[in-house]
Amino acid sequence: MPPLLYETNKGDQLTYLSKQDVEKRVQSGQMLIIYNEKVYKLNKWIKYHPGGDLAIIHMIGKDATDEINVFHPEYVTKKKIHNFYIGEYNGTSEQESETTTTTTNTANTKIIDDNKTKLSLKEEQLISSSFKQLELKIKELGLYQCNYWNYFLEGIRYLILIISAWLLVIYGTQTIHYILSAILLGFFWHQLAFTAHDSGHSGITHNLLIDNLIGIFLADFCGGLSIAWWKRNHYVHHIVTNHPEHDPDIQHLPFFAVSTKFLNNLYSTFYKRTLYFDSFAKIFISYQHYLYYPILCLGRFNLYFLSISFLINEENVAFRNLEKGGMVFFWCWYIYMLSHLPSIPMVICFIVLSHAVTMILHVQITLSHFGMSTEELGTIESFPRKMTRTTMDVDCPWWMDWFHGGLQYQTIHHLFPRIPRHNLRRCQPLVQNFCNEVGLKYHLYGFIKGNGIVLGALKDVGNQIDLLRKVAKSHANRNLKEK
Repeated sequence: MPPLLYETNKGDQLTYLSKQDVEKRVQSGQMLIIYNEKVYKLNKWIKYHPGGDLAIIHMIGKDATDEINVFHPEYVTKKKIHNFYIGEYNGTSEQESETTTTTTNTANTKIIDDNKTKLSLKEEQLISSSFKQLELKIKELGLYQCNYWNYFLEGIRYLILIISAWLLVIYGTQTIHYILSAILLGFFWHQLAFTAHDSGHSGITHNLLIDNLIGIFLADFCGGLSIAWWKRNHYVHHIVTNHPEHDPDIQHLPFFAVSTKFLNNLYSTFYKRTLYFDSFAKIFISYQHYLYYPILCLGRFNLYFLSISFLINEENVAFRNLEKGGMVFFWCWYIYMLSHLPSIPMVICFIVLSHAVTMILHVQITLSHFGMSTEELGTIESFPRKMTRTTMDVDCPWWMDWFHGGLQYQTIHHLFPRIPRHNLRRCQPLVQNFCNEVGLKYHLYGFIKGNGIVLGALKDVGNQIDLLRKVAKSHANRNLKEK
């Protein structure tokens, strides 16, 4: 595609920026990204980005072509982004490219996956090129098109769940009625999250405003959670998946540590604070493989706290007042629902049980990442390799798709975030063939085995604490003997 005519500092002469030019400008404070061999400056746009500033900051100075293509609709890549164009990316010459490849391989070589593959710039470029062909094929097959019949059926299921929960509370006379109501309400929240997720990716109507409003209704009014908070969190997670310093979806100290890096008082760029590995964390992490499911039963309470904190403290939140109103509405109807219960102990039981059921969702989410690689392989790593390395898919029969919400295909979702989740199963053979062709490992496990992998990973990190204790005790005994 020929470059569009842009006004440059040299009249009709296009401005060419080398890798060194981009690096110097970034160091001076310019927020530059590279897209399709063109350089864009995003300083004026970054605070308005729907996915938050961090989703852009993590890509500054890098080639963001794959990420921009998979996360944004065509009106962004064909029209909007060109408002920020400043020049052509010259990169390096052929000779310099070969030197860069050799140097990069020597300095940044990492051993990854089960195939012990060493990264090379040329190979990563070939993977990205093949990935673009895969994306074109998926578009040609119409897998980006949304089938609204699926949402109609889901809507019926949501209504059955919430109406049944209310009827059992209002007209129930026995303990079993209230217990069943709490379970149904928990499943309502669990299932609702899948459609709220789609709206957060603008994957329902593909209209940012309409999908935002759908998300606010589902997440805030029906679930008590901020969709804006979730989007800010989730978009960063997609960009820096499983990076200990950057990905908020694996930053759960003092309760969980999926990497030994968390044992060193890690600084979170998302939460902008140090995650201290204190004495409290040492106790929890030592037994995290036993506490995994019990802690996840309480996970939704943490989401309430994060949502409220976000709406109060974060700047540039679209629909802030509407979301606040939605969360007030949620607590009003939930408390009114609780008021129909016959006793305080039953109220406590109802609250705990309705929230514990949503543990299923938290298991489904963490299952795809907690047992996967948390290594950082450098800037030459291609987007497809990063997503397949850090994410696993869960294998299940088609008739269980409703239970997993279609998001058991997290690898495919991470590769193509805007594909409607109802189409992810149809994408699976295409992604499997792509991985086989380019030599990437596609991680696909059954639900039970996937849980085993996660628990094993948590146990391995926990064992490191016992090892550190033994080493410290050994040093202490040695010092005593020397004295």
